[in-house]
This record gives sequence, C-alpha cells and structure tokens, in this order.
Amino acid sequence: MAGPATADAGSADFLSGDEGLERPFGERDSRWPLFAQGGPGDQAIPNAWQLMTLYDLSGPDGQCPGATDDEVFGVLGRWGAAAAWLEGRKLAVVRELIRRRPDERNVGMATDSRLPWAWDDRLAREIALELRVSVPAAQKLLWTAWALEARLPGIGKALEQGRLDAGRARMVVEETNVLGNPGQLAAAEELILAGLGKCKTWMDLLRLVQRAVVTVDPDGAFKRREQEEKENARVRFWREAAGTCALLGKGLPTDEALRAQAHIEQRAQQYRAAGVKRGIDILRVAGYLDLLNGVPVADRVARFQAEDEAGQVHATPPGAGSSAPAPGRPHDSDPGDASGVPGPDGYPWDWPPDDEVPPAEGPCGPDCAGGCPCRGQAPAEPGEASRSSPGGSAPGPEPAVATEVNLTLRHVDIPFLTAAGHARRPGEARSMGVLDPALARRLAEAAARHPDSTFCLTITDQEGQAIGHGCCKPRGRGGQGSQGRPRKRGDPGKGQRGGPPPARSPGAGPAFTLTPSDDPGPPGGFGSWILTLGGPSRELTVDLHPVPTGECDHQHESARHDPGHLLRHLVNVRDGKCGFPACSRHARESDLEHAIPFDKGGRSCGCNCWACSRSCHQVKQSAGWDVTEVRPGYHQWTTPSGRAYTQEPWQYPG
Repeated sequence: MAGPATADAGSADFLSGDEGLERPFGERDSRWPLFAQGGPGDQAIPNAWQLMTLYDLSGPDGQCPGATDDEVFGVLGRWGAAAAWLEGRKLAVVRELIRRRPDERNVGMATDSRLPWAWDDRLAREIALELRVSVPAAQKLLWTAWALEARLPGIGKALEQGRLDAGRARMVVEETNVLGNPGQLAAAEELILAGLGKCKTWMDLLRLVQRAVVTVDPDGAFKRREQEEKENARVRFWREAAGTCALLGKGLPTDEALRAQAHIEQRAQQYRAAGVKRGIDILRVAGYLDLLNGVPVADRVARFQAEDEAGQVHATPPGAGSSAPAPGRPHDSDPGDASGVPGPDGYPWDWPPDDEVPPAEGPCGPDCAGGCPCRGQAPAEPGEASRSSPGGSAPGPEPAVATEVNLTLRHVDIPFLTAAGHARRPGEARSMGVLDPALARRLAEAAARHPDSTFCLTITDQEGQAIGHGCCKPRGRGGQGSQGRPRKRGDPGKGQRGGPPPARSPGAGPAFTLTPSDDPGPPGGFGSWILTLGGPSRELTVDLHPVPTGECDHQHESARHDPGHLLRHLVNVRDGKCGFPACSRHARESDLEHAIPFDKGGRSCGCNCWACSRSCHQVKQSAGWDVTEVRPGYHQWTTPSGRAYTQEPWQYPG
C-alpha cells in the first residue's frame, strides 16, 4: 500500500509490532475503509508494505474481523495483485541468473535491456531442481522472465503493478512469440496495454492479444497458420484429474482413449518404417486422421511421397521448430523431459522429442535379440473394457488388445492382487497416470485375452521400490519346462497341480494365479513361479532375479563397458526413469550411464550403472556438474552452484 495512505489509516498499531495482532477478536480495524471500492488500498500498486498490511488485516486464517463485504472483496483483490507482484519478483531473480549464466556462444546484450541475448542451456536444469518443476517448465519460466524485460517491458511492468496475473502475462508472452520484428512487437504491445483495462476475463485478453498480433502482421499470420498446418500439427494425450483422458477433447473413456493412442502410435510407426521423412508428431496426426477416415497406410505414404516430389513439404530436421527461435529463446527445449504434469502445460507424460525417439527394439536396447529373456512386443498401450453396444445390447468383452503388462514396468503397472481380484489398489499407465482399480483389472484381463501380450512380475519393498523382477515366458514351449529341461510325457507341468485351472463363468475376466514351481530360480533371487492366466488357459514361467538395490552382489557385472541385456533390464526396472530428478524420460528410452566412468575404473554393474537420458547425460558431462551414485538406484546431482539433489528409485503402485 502507498505510504501516505497507510499513515492516514492509523498505521501506528501496525508499526508498533504485535499491538495490531493483539486487538480483541471482532474489533474493527481503522484501516478497513481504505479497501472499500475506489479507496486508496483498493487501487494501490502492490509492494512489500502492502503485503504486511494485508496479512495484519486478514490474519493467518483470513477471517477479516469487523470488515464489511465490500472491504473483504477489496482485500481479496489486493491479495491477487500481490501474488502477481511476487511472481514479478521471482522473475526478476530468474533474470539475475540469466545474467550470471550467459551463453558464451551468443555474446552481447539485448536491445534496451541489461540481459544477454541468450543463456546457458543448462541453467534450466538448475532451476528445475530448485523449484521442483520439469525442465520444460523451467525453460518456459526462463523465456518468460527474459521476454518480459527484453521483448515486452510494458507487459512486465503491468505484471508487477498487479494489472496482469502471472498466467495472463505468460499467455501474452506465448501469443506474441511469433513476432520477430521489433517494430511489430512494440506496436502489438501498445495495442495490448491500451485495451488491458477493458479485459474482464481470460478470453477477453486472449482475443485482444490475438487481434493485436494479426493486426500488426497480417501476412505473417497467414504464413504461420499455413506452416503450422503442414509441419507442426500435434496429437496430444493426457490424463485428467477425474481419471478420464483427453485426446483432442476431454472426458474420454480412459480405456478407449488408451486403445486409440496405441493404434495412432502404431500407425505413425508404420509411416516411419515406410520411409516417410516427417517428425513423429506429424506422423501421429496423420495416423489419427487416417484411422478416423479409414485411409489405408499405402494411400497416406503415397500422399507424403507425392508432396515430397512436388516440393510442397520439406522434412523438418529432428528437434527443429516451425521457424528460427527469437533471440534468447532456449536452444534445447527437450519436451521429453516433462515431469508428468500434462494438460495445461502441453507436455504429455511420456512422449520423447523427435531427436530422441528410440528405434524399434526390445526392452534391453538396440542389441536386444530374439533370445533375450525380456524381449517383447513393440510398445502399445492396452484399452479394454466391458461396455454396452450403441444398440443397448448386454455388455460383453470387447476385442482383446496386445500390450505389455507389469504385474506389480513398462507401459502398464498393475498390482498383482488387483489383477487377481483380491484387492482394490490403483494401477498406473506410463503414458497417462493413475488407473482406478476397476479399470486396471479390466486392462489386465484385456491383455490376458490376447496371445501377443507380454507380462512381467516385479517384487517391491514397503516403499514400492523394485527388489525383484522377472519377465514371463510361455511355459512348456517345445516340450521344455521353465528351465529348459525335457518334460515327461503326460506330465501336466510343475506348478499346475495335476490339471487345468477351473473353468470360469461366462463373461468373467481371466483369473490370475501365482504358484511356486520346483525350480530354485536365480541365485539370490525370489524363486521361480508359474503365472496362470484364465480365459483361454495360459501358463507363463517367471524367474525372479534380484534387482540391484541396497547391497550389490555384483552378480551380473560385466567386464566390458556395455553390460549384458539382463543387467540393463534390471537397472531400467529399478530406475523407472532417467536419474535426473527433473526429467521423466522413461528408463528404457535413456542411455545406460556409469556414475564413475568405465575408463576411470567404474564398474559395469548395477551399483554403478543407471538410466540417464541423452540430454541429461550431456549435462552430467559438462563443467561444474557431478553425479554420485550414493547407493544402487540413488543418484545425487551436484550443480555448478554447489547445491545437491537426490533422485531415488522408481516407486511402483501397489
């Protein structure tokens, strides 16, 4: 609040320390009239003094004793303005970090500001660690802070004055990013500031900003729209708070959306396998539209080829955007490092950027061969439920869907007791988030009905961290038992207990049972087991290996730089994702990094190897950064500022 107004309001009580707080409950404070509509407090520019006054009046519980409704609304408005002011102060500190971490490749100062044109790419990772946000969110914060001083100083002042809140200021920055001409940008800012007072809602401001951008650059607006349609269309998928999904829409049935996402991804990979040179997001959009419209793969591939031959569409290099970034924009946006906060931020959980899309391979990596114990099907999300048909017929099971299921790794994690119907614990799909127990069981049953589904079994400790893991294999293939020994003719198989599983009632989902076999299993592990899936009777064997956590026995250590398939797989199971705390890249899509480099004596073992995405790997190797594996699965990152942050192993549901 402004100083003179406060003095007129009997601020002596406040200035004296605790006297204002000791006022008997219900007694009216003489400063309340300042916050009536049109009063000095109702219109004051936020500052630190106003924050103290607001707290003194509303107190820790916000009861506002003795105030009229008009005055309470005035205080509410000032708290909102104060929040914008605080965001402006935070952005000012971010700008100071930009000054301290300039990009040495792009020296020089931005016009009419004290900011460098660009900053060190690694700064976003330090900010992400401190604020506990994703790397893309930190990059957005950096860009917003820079733009509000170097590009849109008037909008920055409006934020600090409480005329704009933080969300609206970010929206203005994002909507005006397309303007690279300084004159056009200044003209657009002038139009926005002139109409700001008339904007009562978010949509009012959005329309104002969009009109300003198109008004100052109509030709550019046409070109940008045309370019976006050809090169930067996107299919987005995320989980909503209610457990439903959004796939270019909201409130979709979760299981149907999961199945649609799997088909879109499969179709996109088919276009890529056919040699189409487009970014993966463009291929997903094409797959989405073609599946809806019934367009065959060959027709779409022919259309892409015709466009290439005609020179209508130029393949965008991996990771490149629709246009050259404006000065100061981060060089490496790396959206694959999203923290799993989808939706409004525009970053789904598990989608890698174009330059980090992994090739088609087995779970262990590009060298995973057909004989590898963890070899499975190409990634695909399940989507299965029993629903009534549009005509109102009785519900029945929809077609089975092939997927990879981890009964507890990979795309769908489901607690075994939930799949077996003995508990109601939530599951999780890596591409969207938490699954309610009923849905998790339906997905497990859908996977069990499909012969191409693959299953894994993970044993967890009380904290949900993996301590044992095995990949399920068909039992009795080629007349062999679970350990490859010949089976006697007529022998029903170890663990089958003399006959097939009991018949299930019509319409009932597959039964999941787990029984021990007579094999001892891997050394130091958790034995060998028989997993039985009902429906069409299926038996799988699973040897539960110890996951390298706690004390490491170096059982799977390799004398070479690259460890074996099994160790890599167990490390991926343990870590779940990249070992950088603010990165959510799936472990299977990451590099296998050595905490102590192999050429400096580091072991190729679970106690020294961990999952690290390519971009985080590069940061780890840069000056000022250090990573220590405190114990297997626990990675401590030390930043150039000297602060330390620790990432723990993945926590599984159940």
